[in-house]
Amino acid sequence: MRIFAYEHITGGGLMDQRSQAALAPEGEAMLRALVQDLVAIPDVEVAAMRDPRLPLDLPATMCVPESKRDFWPVFCRAVRESDAAWLIAPEQDGILERLSREVVTAGCRLLGSHPDAVHITASKLRTAEALTAAGVRTIPTSGDERAIPADVEQIVVKPDDGVGCQDTYLFQLRTELRTWLRDRAVSGRAFQPYVRGTALSLSILCCNGRARLLACNRQHVEVNDGRFEFSGVSVNAIRDSDGRYAQLAREVVRALPGLWGYVGIDVIDGVDGPIVVEINPRLTTSYAGLRQALGINVAELVLGLPGSLEDSASFGWRGVVDVEVAHAG
Repeated sequence: MRIFAYEHITGGGLMDQRSQAALAPEGEAMLRALVQDLVAIPDVEVAAMRDPRLPLDLPATMCVPESKRDFWPVFCRAVRESDAAWLIAPEQDGILERLSREVVTAGCRLLGSHPDAVHITASKLRTAEALTAAGVRTIPTSGDERAIPADVEQIVVKPDDGVGCQDTYLFQLRTELRTWLRDRAVSGRAFQPYVRGTALSLSILCCNGRARLLACNRQHVEVNDGRFEFSGVSVNAIRDSDGRYAQLAREVVRALPGLWGYVGIDVIDGVDGPIVVEINPRLTTSYAGLRQALGINVAELVLGLPGSLEDSASFGWRGVVDVEVAHAG
């Protein structure tokens, strides 16, 4: 079986852009972890796409576009020549959705969430609407700060389709927020009341509206000068002793049955319990530490879906693994 493992930032998708360069270390960590997991599976051959400015040292057949013009022909050829494709890409600007639809259209097996589910989760507004309609606790989200109750002063502003903590700000007062917005476009932004609590992420395995929690991870997020900064994650740091995180994962996947494979759910655990911040329908930074923390090959579990949802012997607990990233923001 030939699997095309594609990470957008290091795979040449942004050769003419510098705006996403800060995310490259995370992309590299996820891609290397995925490739190592895939090559460990018997009868699996791995292909990967690579920005020509980066070293070609992955244990995979390398597909290298020489320029931005070559990107789509090389990507489409790699998809056509593979039995399955595993995509890691930002939801921003519809990138992950477009790539996912390209894989489906080509008749290649997509080892990820359905493009329709990617479309919903790429937007903070659409995600909040879908989860709220299903009765899942999520942070109230609006495209207009005036829709947030007047007694709420602390407000978080982020791109509606943003990735991680990029361009995410906390304003202590509405007057400060409105001053900041005066010279900026409001469209394309999501506004949320600030929720205090512990920043967590759930690494889950899901298929056909069912989910299984792999690990609960503590995210290292700080607010500096009003801007959120992400510096890494402690994988498997939180034990789900009462099952609250597993239950939340099941509720999320039931609300969005197109989620498939590995999915990350960002959560704030506050005084009223865990509440969903956003959903990542792809590999997350936590993936880079899962094999060491749990003693399992998550890629092999994904290939074994749906049966691996029931294989309790495949899940274990070894300890906490810290995954740091070489950027903030």
